[in-house]
Amino acid sequence: METVSLEQVGTGELALPPRVQEALGELVNSAKEGLLALSVGVGLGVLAELMEEEVTEVVGPKGRHNLEGTSRVR
Repeated sequence: METVSLEQVGTGELALPPRVQEALGELVNSAKEGLLALSVGVGLGVLAELMEEEVTEVVGPKGRHNLEGTSRVR
């Protein structure tokens, strides 16, 4: 295996075949899409947790009745 200098890489002396360039382009696009999907998924999970926490603060724990609440008719 031959070592390639930085100058050779920068000048384009080692051009990759078009088929390889296309495959690398697809790989890069897939990685970007995967990272975006991961970021969106994590963000939505965090948002859901924050919203659930806020709902619990406002209306109380899920499944518990508030006997002193204002919505009960007695």
